[in-house]
Amino acid sequence: MAELRQCGTWCELCGYICTLFDFEDFAKRVADHDSAAHEKNPRAPRGQVTTVEVAQRIHPRWPDPDLDELLNRVTVSVFIQHGNTKIIDKRDFEVSTSAGRAFSRPIWKNTASTLTARSTTIRSWLSECQTHHPDCQKTLKPSTPLAARILAVEEAGPENFVIKLVSTEKINLHQEPYLVLSHVWGGIEIPCKTTSENISQYQNTGIDFHALPLTFQDAVRITIAIGFSYLWIDSLCIIQNSGPDWQCESAKMSAIFRAGTLTLSATTARNSQEGCGLQTASFERVTRFKGTQEGLSFAARQVDAYGRTGMQLLGEQMASAPVNERAWILQEKLLSRRILHATHLQFVWQCCMVTESEDGNVYHEKGSSLTTGWKLLHSHLPRDRGDASCRPRDAYAKDWRWWEWVQDYNRRTLKVPSDHYVAFAGAVRLWHEVTNDDPVVGLWRRYLTLHLSWDAFRRHKCDVLLPTPGTRRPSWTWMSYPHGSVDVWGPRLASPDLQKKDGMGIVYQAKVVAIQVQWSGQALTSDPSGSTIRIRGMCRRMAPPKPLRDGVLGPLHLDPDVSDRRDKYDTLALVAYVRPAVLKNHPPCVTILYLVIQPTDGDKYMRIGRMELSESLIMAEGDEYRPKGELKEINLV
Repeated sequence: MAELRQCGTWCELCGYICTLFDFEDFAKRVADHDSAAHEKNPRAPRGQVTTVEVAQRIHPRWPDPDLDELLNRVTVSVFIQHGNTKIIDKRDFEVSTSAGRAFSRPIWKNTASTLTARSTTIRSWLSECQTHHPDCQKTLKPSTPLAARILAVEEAGPENFVIKLVSTEKINLHQEPYLVLSHVWGGIEIPCKTTSENISQYQNTGIDFHALPLTFQDAVRITIAIGFSYLWIDSLCIIQNSGPDWQCESAKMSAIFRAGTLTLSATTARNSQEGCGLQTASFERVTRFKGTQEGLSFAARQVDAYGRTGMQLLGEQMASAPVNERAWILQEKLLSRRILHATHLQFVWQCCMVTESEDGNVYHEKGSSLTTGWKLLHSHLPRDRGDASCRPRDAYAKDWRWWEWVQDYNRRTLKVPSDHYVAFAGAVRLWHEVTNDDPVVGLWRRYLTLHLSWDAFRRHKCDVLLPTPGTRRPSWTWMSYPHGSVDVWGPRLASPDLQKKDGMGIVYQAKVVAIQVQWSGQALTSDPSGSTIRIRGMCRRMAPPKPLRDGVLGPLHLDPDVSDRRDKYDTLALVAYVRPAVLKNHPPCVTILYLVIQPTDGDKYMRIGRMELSESLIMAEGDEYRPKGELKEINLV
């Protein structure tokens, strides 16, 4: 330690490291320890040496061919330990070099940072994306209807903004750049929201900037700072007390976010009063070092990393962010081509090609390995379009993404239960566009027999009531459960082990004869309880199979709103697929997915669960496999 302190008198970096520690406090702790140890054992040696250990983690270089050989970023951990005792001090600091993209940004300068200065980074991200990211370009047809109104914003002076609600009749939003705000309402009233009483005032004289909640004010500031003139905010651009206007404009929500040049996400704000971090963003104190003629300049700042990388720290913050807890916001993220996350610490850019944090600690391109929770916005790309000519087993593997959306959506909170369908309608329209498939109330026509084998589990410590047994309609879709009452899992057929080349694939499927989807109002957003599916397949009444062992989920799984246990159940075989035997010289294994059904009236049945059975496949070559039972045609309600 003495050598470190001496070196710090002439070496700038060692001097910086010395400023991170309180050597006087450390020396006092050492003296107290040595005195106590000597009292217990007077023969114990005194004057143990205090050592310094330095560890570093070099981060991946930027993908810039001109800078490929230059160090970009490094995280340094410095440990000071007194002998073999437990008296240890540890400090972590990050170093960013002039070879990196982030070095010249305000976040790595020890100066007060203004939005004007930080907006340079946002403009750079946007320009790079518009110029070099083909996957982030618009895919909407020019005839697609967009918002009926939008906010026109301009700066009249320091903190003086003119805001008007204008009609888009003479504005081509397919060409004109505009920003969309994605935020959490947070259960608080927004007095400035647009109503039938104040809309004329907003259109003629404008909206008082200081009457807006802080999140809206920050959205105006950011819109102007990046050079835009138009901003879309749901509570200001939709008449909130007009049912017809809300129905009309909410139906266009998916197109509004798809066409938006940039979505601003107030990611860490719990409500509309907490802002976009412009007032609370406090950058860590940065020390800058000027390099030699041959070397790189660099900057350092202390971090409380606990051994975690910047990617992990920011990922944890994002995973627990309020926007990731709200059901409405899921489709806003899926539909956006570019998102600027505004956190209380920094901005984070996320588009179809790149994810990058303002400080440069996070940088991932499409195709690189990604940490859970940090997936690029590749959900709507044309290359994901389904190919009807593919074998069902291979083509269905793409559907894992849909069931990820379903799981995520059901785990988020929804303030108004009746919004269950409309809050997911944008995601449905998006999936329809990229797959050319037709929606069937949360399922999809092309592989409907597979989708009917979804599974649901009651959420732990959930206070959302389940439907009265026998009343849920349509019983064959997960969407008829009250939002948040269950966790939903997609068909087991999506598991990776089915993608082995030596598998035999699907050998039987029930046939969907007819689909009748009946919405009480507008498609995708109203009540579909009268919808039915007519299906033909092998039906069989059987006793429930026993679990392989105690404590393990058995082959039969009843839906959460079904409580009665029976000696026998009616079933319909949906799909059978074959995989090779695990052991040599054994026959392959066939797995049958069953829909467990209950008769209601005539040939009408309701779903009450699912079952999955496996058995050895013993049949002559060339024979067609068919599950046991009687071929019947039934109506699912």
